Amino acid sequence: MITLIPQVRQAKNSEATNQILNEWLLSLGEIEYETDTPAAQWSSAKEEDKVVIADTSWIFNKKYLGEELSANMEPLTKPLPDINRFRAPIDFSRGYYTGLFEPAMFYNEKLYEDMDYSDENYRLLGLFRVWNALEYYCPYLDILDEDWEDLLPEFIPQMLAESDQQSYDLTIAALMAKLQDAHVSFWNGDFLKKEFGEYLIDDVEFVFAEGEIVIVQTFDESSLFQTGDIVRKIDGVDIKDRIEHCKKYLGVPTDEKIENVLQLWLLSSHSKTPEVTVIRDKKKVTFTLNLDENMEFLWSRYGVNNEDGEPKPYEIIEGNIGVINPDFMDLQAGATHANEVKWTEAMNALKDTDGLIVDYRQYPANSQYYLPTYLFEEPEVGLLTATISEAVPGTYLKEPVYNFNRKHRAAYLYDKEVVVLIDEHSQSAPEFAAMLVQNGEKVTLMGENTIGADGYCLILPIPGGNMVMYTACGIYTPDGGQTQRIGVSPDIEVKKTIEGIKEGRDEVKEAAIAYIQEQNSTKAK
Repeated sequence: MITLIPQVRQAKNSEATNQILNEWLLSLGEIEYETDTPAAQWSSAKEEDKVVIADTSWIFNKKYLGEELSANMEPLTKPLPDINRFRAPIDFSRGYYTGLFEPAMFYNEKLYEDMDYSDENYRLLGLFRVWNALEYYCPYLDILDEDWEDLLPEFIPQMLAESDQQSYDLTIAALMAKLQDAHVSFWNGDFLKKEFGEYLIDDVEFVFAEGEIVIVQTFDESSLFQTGDIVRKIDGVDIKDRIEHCKKYLGVPTDEKIENVLQLWLLSSHSKTPEVTVIRDKKKVTFTLNLDENMEFLWSRYGVNNEDGEPKPYEIIEGNIGVINPDFMDLQAGATHANEVKWTEAMNALKDTDGLIVDYRQYPANSQYYLPTYLFEEPEVGLLTATISEAVPGTYLKEPVYNFNRKHRAAYLYDKEVVVLIDEHSQSAPEFAAMLVQNGEKVTLMGENTIGADGYCLILPIPGGNMVMYTACGIYTPDGGQTQRIGVSPDIEVKKTIEGIKEGRDEVKEAAIAYIQEQNSTKAK
């Protein structure tokens, strides 16, 4: 492809361009057909289960492509059989770099780690690869604020305007940000450090409450911040302007869901001694920090601690209410049996409680299917997933996901009130887990909308040596409703308040306790 770009750019007219492209297409060789499995799967699927993302009608435009090229490309619009993809850019059968199985991976795309960033052809190759990969292997192009088809001609001049690595990486990041996908992340984020600041204010965590950036926790006793501080300026720049700057290069789902995505970069500085202005007790306070160039990010969790300061996987609190902290229930990734044993231990210990709180503001890495076995007599469809179709480029197929397998029934059914806590921190696996239990008879979701970034991700190599991850699986409600950028909605909304944050309260958890006690009191009468 890198040799094809300059040839096309030098072509004198569309006829010459089409001839170059047609010769290249024919040079790839004929398809060696093996089985017809993918084509059969597509043909037999219900129409309502087919999701068509990419528009391939342009292939039939003979005035645009010419008679010969259009005719040679036409078979690509029809359901394809199972072909040998071992040397193809998309391989559905093997993992990529991490060794993990994924439904489709860009296995053979070259990294070009020694590319010349001043070479326009390489810069265009990077832009074209990213745009095209997402054009055919992203399920959510139809819900973006901007039309994906309009972005390529907009970004070509941006990519050609500069000639250095930093501008190249930022242009790719700006295109990825248009996905508004909280899953988007880069393997090497050094270019973001250069853009937002090499020094991170890493001794605090903030939340977005009542339209303000509020410090919810400090991790260092010597921190000049205080819980409840409302951040107004860093280095003299208004925090709202900093937010807009970050949103240009980061995948923010909506203006109301920014804290997860911006947590690392919003409170950063190019200065080792940034000046910070906050509102504290209704007064403006300005102070100067002394930072290290340390990008280690301390991420707090809502989990309770035992006497040694270590997180508790589960406990019984006052009022005989059980609490499960999924973040600390999973012993290790991939340790399915060990994690299941831990959940069995927890649910046995909490069997006789008068209510249960499950905190999905945390991350249940391997435990999505354990809780439903205690809440449902029979498996139910918890959600629909749309996975990439191997038969037709740019399409997905929907299928139901049940909340548990009959073979893994629990020893008993928990028959008391269950409150599941959710908010913007519920991203990906927590959203999936919440959807699997939300239709339980005595299950109540409480808190705020989840962030809306669910489903497995793909890893796309970018010319230059970097790689980017994004959401590549469609996740829908059982009736087909959208969840990306929307998230899972609570049955009872409880918002964080600045006053509650200042007082160090977990207002959502307090509301859950009060709700369980109220329900039990009502039933007792």
